[in-house]
Amino acid sequence: MKKKATFALLILSAIIFHSCKSYKDIAYVQGLESGDIVPLTEKIATTINTNDALLITVSAANPEAVAAYNPPVTNSLKPGETMLSSNPSLQNYLVDPDGYIDFPSLGRIKAAGLTRSQLEQYIKKELEPMVTDPIVKVQILTNNITVLGEVTAPGTFEIPNERLSLFEALGLAKDLTIYARRDNILITRETEDGKLMSMRVDLTKPDVFSSPGFYLQKGDVVYVEPNDYRKSNSSYNSNKQFNVSMISTIISGVSVIASLIIALFVK
Repeated sequence: MKKKATFALLILSAIIFHSCKSYKDIAYVQGLESGDIVPLTEKIATTINTNDALLITVSAANPEAVAAYNPPVTNSLKPGETMLSSNPSLQNYLVDPDGYIDFPSLGRIKAAGLTRSQLEQYIKKELEPMVTDPIVKVQILTNNITVLGEVTAPGTFEIPNERLSLFEALGLAKDLTIYARRDNILITRETEDGKLMSMRVDLTKPDVFSSPGFYLQKGDVVYVEPNDYRKSNSSYNSNKQFNVSMISTIISGVSVIASLIIALFVK
């Protein structure tokens, strides 16, 4: 009886240990209690760069007063090029290599290095002498990030605001799968001098909020690695498929040889 009780206790301990281990592997921001205050990484707003495609709309109480600033799209696309605008009836503005766009009536405007809000305010200020209470909206059509790996819905997503956090990006990808490594998220980012910078982020620790990779930037790629279980299972399935393939090949070869032998003896 005592041995049975000891055995049951060992089984219970193993189950509890496994449950704790599973929690540590899966839960986000472990150890963060209600009321805790943790430092947050600096919020860096997305800036406009050269070769960005912009959609700029101007509105006002009198639509006719702003019609000239919302020119219709002209069919100047070359074969193989794709319209980027979410509103295909309006003209896109491509930031040239010098960082400028050509805007109706206002001419060349320096856009590179500005945020959406800064460009909106600049154009609004320039239009105010000609239009009463203009409303300017700027959308960066190339403002995307990509999420790959062990997420439910990998893909490329538009940054809806001037900045997007890592958790928000994973939300767009429908969250991590149960097989994802949460302690080693890889983020790659292109620097201004054309180099590639990589960062590793641990989602299980509270200091994720102070990581330089917490707020994503335009063009960032987030890669979520599979955990050991997924890797081993994948290896097992590959070996299993290889073994099945080998057995099928051997059986086919034996069948061919047997057919040849039978054919020779029949003759």
